[in-house]
Amino acid sequence: MAALRNELSWYVVHTKPWKELLVADHLEKQLDLEVFLPEVLRFYRNEWQFRPFFPRYLFVRADLNIVEASAIHYSPGVIGLISFGNAPQPVAHKIVEEIRQRIETLNAQGGMPRYDFRVGDKVRVVDGPLRGLEAVFQRPMRSGDRVRILLEFLGRLREVEVPAAHLEKVGSSHFIKAKRRRRTRGRGRRIRYSTSLI
Repeated sequence: MAALRNELSWYVVHTKPWKELLVADHLEKQLDLEVFLPEVLRFYRNEWQFRPFFPRYLFVRADLNIVEASAIHYSPGVIGLISFGNAPQPVAHKIVEEIRQRIETLNAQGGMPRYDFRVGDKVRVVDGPLRGLEAVFQRPMRSGDRVRILLEFLGRLREVEVPAAHLEKVGSSHFIKAKRRRRTRGRGRRIRYSTSLI
């Protein structure tokens, strides 16, 4: 049995859009394979949900001398195994375990950071190679954790993709919109406000 375990390797499965769970379920139940689908807690459609960390990709552990690659390749929702040349490319066990640990840590910390930038917001890059530059928020990317910003660089405006976690709003604490005071109590009765400061 120990010799058999040594033949097991991790491979990356490329899935059709939104089919990660279907593929994981099929590979586990129908082919009796070990599957690792990294899922991270993120804010999606107005609620916190576990979503694939690598959309359209998951890991499967198999001995391709026993389970043919075509059995995985032709499973519902699968595009194929990630390959170089004509051979599926194994992924080191150590790499898969590192990903697993990082996902667990990220979820324990509350998941992917949520941001509340709106189109046109002035932002500052606080991390990475563009640190210190100010820009204008353009739009979120499909993955949800990366965004596009517009910044002036070498005298030209450029649209750049950065992680949302690397941004902060500029002056957000200084521009709090004041709540408008009521002028009447109803039926035209005016409200007299004191001008003294409390």
